[in-house]
Amino acid sequence: MEVEAGDTKNRKFDDKENLLGDVSKAYKEGLYSDITIILKNNASVSTSKFMLACRVPYFATLLYGGFGDNSASIPFTLDCCDSQIFKLIVNFVWEGEISFSELEIQSLLDLLETARFLCIDRLVEGIIDHLEFLLTRTLIEFDDCLVAFDFVILNKFTKASGALLSFIDQNLRTISFLPKFADLSEASIQMLLNFEERISSEIDLFTAFVNWIKNKETVSEEVKTEMLGCFNLGQFERKDLIDKVRKTRFFDDKEVCDILEAHIEKLQDDVKSKEKQNKELGERLQEQSRRIEETKAGIVLSTSLQPTIAATFDYCCSLDLTHFVNKIEFTLEDLQYLNSYCVHVWNGVNWIKIIDCRELIHTGKQILHFERMKIHLLGVKVTGSKHVLDGSPCFYTPASISSFSASLI
Repeated sequence: MEVEAGDTKNRKFDDKENLLGDVSKAYKEGLYSDITIILKNNASVSTSKFMLACRVPYFATLLYGGFGDNSASIPFTLDCCDSQIFKLIVNFVWEGEISFSELEIQSLLDLLETARFLCIDRLVEGIIDHLEFLLTRTLIEFDDCLVAFDFVILNKFTKASGALLSFIDQNLRTISFLPKFADLSEASIQMLLNFEERISSEIDLFTAFVNWIKNKETVSEEVKTEMLGCFNLGQFERKDLIDKVRKTRFFDDKEVCDILEAHIEKLQDDVKSKEKQNKELGERLQEQSRRIEETKAGIVLSTSLQPTIAATFDYCCSLDLTHFVNKIEFTLEDLQYLNSYCVHVWNGVNWIKIIDCRELIHTGKQILHFERMKIHLLGVKVTGSKHVLDGSPCFYTPASISSFSASLI
């Protein structure tokens, strides 16, 4: 307990903790019990009329409405549950909590139905949330799931039935072979067959139906026909139609044969399409092969000319094809002459002229720039020479080339 701080007008004494403790103590010691309720197993439970009316809408109406105050000492019968379930309700009334973890699935479902009967909506929501928790984390046995599913379908718990239906659909291939699956009601099977959000395959759903319908002599032909109408024969694989569906004799042979014929036609169309694709692929491969052979032939032809052509240059060197170059340097050794020259590169197929220096102004060190490329060979040809002093032509071997280098900048 405490006195809250603040101005004089807003100061108050808080004793909520003791209030809850006193109520819990009265419950545990059985104090102030003024009403006795006889349950459907003929056991009786005594408790406080006031607490029941405060916490349970059903009792608020019953005890302080038509039942009247004078009836407090008269035991009355409540047929919606047994004493075990009602004691859980009484615990919820006094303590404000119920532990679900120790309850078997049937007890949890009985508590759900009782809470709805007594109009305790928040408890109904809490039980359904607990069921969804178990389903989400796969903490519920498949057999218990089937029991719960049948219960919520028959008692029209819509939210809970949706969660259970989705869980069963996801695990249908296993669940449908359990003995308890055959015990499901017609309503539950109808719900499963008409589930629009199902992810199970058509053949898994059909197998589940076959497992359920076996030895069901009480199912009318009308209901059976309605259930079979939920299946789309066109959704079955060809193998399943032949090996499973047709053998059950649930469908007319003509219907099955019509679907099989459609499967065969589709298969033939697929074969033709594949043949066309393979033909086109073969033609493309042949074309690529032809181009590769032509390229190889061109390279061999050009390479065979390489030594002869290379021999026509005054300087020829090979370069590393793994690197790009865009700059070369070399020196024209004979400084008495001005020289003109051309630079060619061999790209693996052809010789390409990249620089043409025809003016006779060149001697000494030469620095040339060009677009970057990968080069097999590089050749320099001196095309003319004139004497520095009198401009007379040179009729002997042109200037030699030295100090050659290539780089990328």
